[in-house]
Amino acid sequence: MWKNKKDRKNLKIDNLKRKKKVFNKTKKPSLLDKLLDRVKGVKVVYSIKGLNLDNFINLLKNRNITLFDLKKVSNKQLIVTVSLFDSKKLFAFAKEMCYNIEKVKEKGLGYPLLLALRSTGLVVGCLVFIITTTLLSDVVYQISFSGTGSVCKREVYEYLDSVGVKEGSRFSQIDYQKLEDQILAENNNLSFVSLEKHGNTLMVDLALANSQVDRLNSQIYSLYSTVDGVVESLKVYRGTPLVKVGDKVENGALLVDGYMVIKEKTVKINVLASVSVINEQKFIYIDELDNAEDKAILLAEAHFSDSQIVSLSVEKYAKDKEFIYEVSVKRRIIIHAG
Repeated sequence: MWKNKKDRKNLKIDNLKRKKKVFNKTKKPSLLDKLLDRVKGVKVVYSIKGLNLDNFINLLKNRNITLFDLKKVSNKQLIVTVSLFDSKKLFAFAKEMCYNIEKVKEKGLGYPLLLALRSTGLVVGCLVFIITTTLLSDVVYQISFSGTGSVCKREVYEYLDSVGVKEGSRFSQIDYQKLEDQILAENNNLSFVSLEKHGNTLMVDLALANSQVDRLNSQIYSLYSTVDGVVESLKVYRGTPLVKVGDKVENGALLVDGYMVIKEKTVKINVLASVSVINEQKFIYIDELDNAEDKAILLAEAHFSDSQIVSLSVEKYAKDKEFIYEVSVKRRIIIHAG
């Protein structure tokens, strides 16, 4: 018996407080928990083929793999539905028992969310790949030298290093035109410098001032080809180019003409330009011995030692107990004016 109404009232208040306290301890589900619950609701449908399917179903139950839908198509085929989180266990177990298993489809209210999550991962992965590839392609991995001026590569390499162009630097930070002019100004033994990006390699093409190329002349108003060949590259600082890379040219062809159009007026100017032409020559070597290709190539290299050889190939013919070796020599001819 309660002593009075006041005691009964106080007891009710205490009970209400206790219930409220217990209710407040219940954790509210987070957004991540809600997403996981939605994904857990995804079901995967599999087609399983094999013998003794009844025994296989019992084994699945023993492994705590819950089967939601079960449809026996025939004595050798079964359609079964499991949760997304049981699908890996089912697939692995079926393979282990030598059953043929194939995913038919995924379904459930959470499937669109699962698809969105997978697509987001794919997009993020592609973005990471593109960004990484772009950044890596901008890095200088090595510096390679070519041309008759390669004898000066140590001095040029040291100069490049002094201005911050070295392995690990970025191509996007290189002012090619400015750097070429600076290298020429620093080294009087060079008459031509070309910098180009090939993959992650900085290619430095150098030509000696005393090479077969004529020294620069500020009174030249036209630049003509001195050989037959194909234009490999051209740089025109003053004048109008009449050819482009890949064009076939003949000896004597006009490459760069000394004029410019300024405010609708044609003005005659001196030419400052450099054109690289790939010229092909044949070298014939005759020997009584077979398998003398290496000797033929060495003799061809010696014959064209004053040229920058790009490639050599040899073909052999037999004639009157002798062997004729025809060496095709591709060489780079640099033609300057300026």
